[in-house]
Amino acid sequence: MISSFNGKEIFFHENVLNKKMRSIKGIMCFSKTMEKKVFFHYKNEKYFFHLKGVDSKYEEVMNQFKKITFQDKNDKNLSHNKLDLYVGLSSIFPFLFMDKIETDSMSISFFSYKKNFFSIFNAKKVRIKGLFHFNQEIDQKYLFCDIQNLIKKNAFHTLEIKIHQKKNIDKIKKILKKKFGPKFRIKTRTEEERAFYKVINTEKIFIYFLFSLITVMTAFNLIGAIFILQLDKRENIFLLWSFGYSLYRIRRIFFYIGVLISVFGWSIGVLATSILSLLQERYHLFKIGRKIPFPMKFTIEDFVMMTCIILTVGLFISFISSKKIEMNYSSR
Repeated sequence: MISSFNGKEIFFHENVLNKKMRSIKGIMCFSKTMEKKVFFHYKNEKYFFHLKGVDSKYEEVMNQFKKITFQDKNDKNLSHNKLDLYVGLSSIFPFLFMDKIETDSMSISFFSYKKNFFSIFNAKKVRIKGLFHFNQEIDQKYLFCDIQNLIKKNAFHTLEIKIHQKKNIDKIKKILKKKFGPKFRIKTRTEEERAFYKVINTEKIFIYFLFSLITVMTAFNLIGAIFILQLDKRENIFLLWSFGYSLYRIRRIFFYIGVLISVFGWSIGVLATSILSLLQERYHLFKIGRKIPFPMKFTIEDFVMMTCIILTVGLFISFISSKKIEMNYSSR
């Protein structure tokens, strides 16, 4: 993401900008955007929104952004007089399609900076051209339109960039700094949403802690299972011990039983998690707010972490449980 430090408009000739971006390997596409805070006027009511102007490449850069344009054969003469807006699918305005929107008074107003003071700029009347969907928060907060309807040609506020997944983002960021110079702020998506990622990481740590606690609590069931097995096989154990079978070898039998129970439970958990992760990724079984698919990803790091926790607790509990054999029979 490229923007100016003072938040002002950036002017780049189309050919110059394309030449700079295409010379960098790893950049798949980019989109020019502009954002303004506006008041939406409708039926003597005012609604506060962020109006974001985007170009035709925005949908390619932001895969989650989808829009639907409603075609009307009778509005060709009206389209050049009004600003076409796209409203969020989760916002309160889709009902406007069921209303006589051409006869209703709809407009937007926003602040423009002129001669060291802010003056209210009354835009043209607007009409609802279609719907968009990004996520629930963006849908309710933003309106979208064509960037050319907001600004002069070759101007924008932010340059959104899509980079190939296999490319080094930090390396491309350094190249962009060299290309554009120190006057521009260049941030990755992670840096832009640092607070959001901190919350995600905090939740992840809490989940690790909660899972570890559940594993320890489940370990008590393993202790109970091995202890009951020892009581059930008490005569067999005493018979083996009487025939000269060492307590160490008897203890090792129950240790292996505990290890097998732990490994078997771990295998079932990994298999169930893998299947559930694939189903969620493809069919979106679990959703946030009934619309946004809950993010679920099966990673090697999480797999190794959970495996270490489960097997460590399982081995420790198996060792402690098998130790009771030696305590019970060593004194006889």
